[in-house]
Amino acid sequence: MLTAVKNNLKIMFLSIKYNLMRCMENNVAFMTSIIMMIFNNASFIIQWLTIFAIKESVGSYTLNDVMLFWAVSSGSFGLAHILFNGIHNLPDYIEEGKLDAYLTMPKNVLCYVATSSLEPSAFGDLLYGYIALLIFNFSLKNILLYTILIIFGALIYTSFVTILNSINFYIFRFSYVTDALKDVFLNGSLYPDVIFKRAVKIIFFTLIPSAFASWIPVHLLMRFSIDKFIILIAFTILIIILAFIAFYRGLKNYSSSNLMGARS
Repeated sequence: MLTAVKNNLKIMFLSIKYNLMRCMENNVAFMTSIIMMIFNNASFIIQWLTIFAIKESVGSYTLNDVMLFWAVSSGSFGLAHILFNGIHNLPDYIEEGKLDAYLTMPKNVLCYVATSSLEPSAFGDLLYGYIALLIFNFSLKNILLYTILIIFGALIYTSFVTILNSINFYIFRFSYVTDALKDVFLNGSLYPDVIFKRAVKIIFFTLIPSAFASWIPVHLLMRFSIDKFIILIAFTILIIILAFIAFYRGLKNYSSSNLMGARS
């Protein structure tokens, strides 16, 4: 069991390393995509500076607190697309029969699919998260805790997308719905929980778990609580398990198109 886990982790690491090397073949394009993403994210700071020039706080949140939401969301989103971007290609693999190439390999199919590609601009999201943290909430403790928390956020977001994309095994072109729900997830994680009504908050704690990827990590950065941290760990484990169950149950319905070509 431990040997299998170790082997899968090794293969995932090598796959991510290969994807990074491939992205860096064109250094100019790689760096440009990163810089443009940082500037794109930074443009929203102007929005919040304007709001806080009018109001001293949003609910009980100051500007520094609000920027934590953006830092955590950007960091988690960026890390997810660096490590597990392949999961976003799953609908295409299912609909076009491209999973065949992965099914023939003696390794965990889901893990290999998830690490099969990398989004270069995601490094801009990840760096922006750290930049925002350094500017608005700098401390060595925050940097360490933030690094741990965005790992949880990335795992939760990836697992959520995996569950949604697994529905494509049953419903053709469900990816259009998935794309809309991913946007809802992201928007829910970017903004303070106080601006949402109770019914919306319930949704973000259940059906679209943005709260666990952003709100709880932000609260932990503001005031660490062992109870909330345990809840975050438990939920992350739960949604990862659900993602594996959803994928492998859906995989039983997969119809091969005999595309036995190598991974592109």
